[in-house]
Amino acid sequence: MSEQILFGKVTKAGTITIPKKLRMKYHIKVGDIVRYTDTNKGIEIVPAELTSIPPKIKEIWVEAEKKKINIKEIVEKVRKVRSEIYNEEYET
Repeated sequence: MSEQILFGKVTKAGTITIPKKLRMKYHIKVGDIVRYTDTNKGIEIVPAELTSIPPKIKEIWVEAEKKKINIKEIVEKVRKVRSEIYNEEYET
């Protein structure tokens, strides 16, 4: 994976604009939570959901958004996948 250098501007209030290219790549939308980590190399910014939502569940939400699936269908699919993930992790 090649490293890409992009720039953002810090405002008076200390807010930073994440470049659109990165927001699109990491599916960061208005209102999303990001996690800041102070590392030896600098500040790492990661979408918080990447640390708490299993990738298979995230895929369902992305697919649902694209296909305009209703909330009932999403919940049913998440329940099914959640139990599969649980079984994989805990080998039940």
